[in-house]
Amino acid sequence: MPRAHRLRSLALVAALAIVPPLLAGCASPTAAPAMPERLAVSIRQGRLDVPAGRLVVRFENHGPTPVTIESFIVESPTLESGLERSEPIELDADDAVDIRLDLTASVCDAAPGPVEVDLVLRTADGTTEGRLTADDPFDTVARANGADCLGESVAAVAALVMPEHLRSTGAGPDRRAFIDVRFEPVPGTHGSMRIERVYGTTLLNAEDGIDWTLGLDVAAGDAPFTISLPVRPARCDAHAIADDKRGTILPFEVATDDGRAGRLDVPADNGLKAELYAYYGERCGLDAPAG
Repeated sequence: MPRAHRLRSLALVAALAIVPPLLAGCASPTAAPAMPERLAVSIRQGRLDVPAGRLVVRFENHGPTPVTIESFIVESPTLESGLERSEPIELDADDAVDIRLDLTASVCDAAPGPVEVDLVLRTADGTTEGRLTADDPFDTVARANGADCLGESVAAVAALVMPEHLRSTGAGPDRRAFIDVRFEPVPGTHGSMRIERVYGTTLLNAEDGIDWTLGLDVAAGDAPFTISLPVRPARCDAHAIADDKRGTILPFEVATDDGRAGRLDVPADNGLKAELYAYYGERCGLDAPAG
């Protein structure tokens, strides 16, 4: 065999000898475990979560094996980033858990979209990452966003300030009371709003009915003014105070000139709340708690 041909043959053998190691080095890595098929997530709020500004993220594991949620991030186009948790959550088979997070600020110029939850999960098969679309059966995110953005629009026109104290006359069953709400329009700006009514609550109603009908127009730059809401107990029941959660939060029906409309909740502070409870008890002849 000529020397040149023999050299080419040796080179070919040497090349073939190193192919298997190279192919072994390019082999596909082991695939990550799949997301559990029967893991679900939903968004909601309890009645105490609304005034507290919290969001409830509910995880449900309908599968037959445990799942550990190492961390998760909630993403929505109408909420700023920061809705996340990095502490592990253990979910047994057929288990569920509610996680409460402080709501981030709303994005008022964003188009609504689905709520997505990015997760890092650990199962018996290993750790994996994935994304689930959250169920929002009560339109919680849209409602929270609407309330925040309505509040922002109202604040650009005027501040609604509840009084420090309840104004009242008389005593006992003949006692009559008034909530004096002060409007402080923002000076040097433009904008307006209309307040149609203030809705009665589970605890308090208007003296002559249920709601307070106002039909009030307010414009930025107006002089400050005060309105008086004559108030009476919605019912005389000691349990109404003992079980109260939102009875001293007044819902104002507001529409602003930038197109936002809805109910704006204006809460009483602790001092006014205690005085309202005492008034309720006195007028109803009950031994009402101080707050």
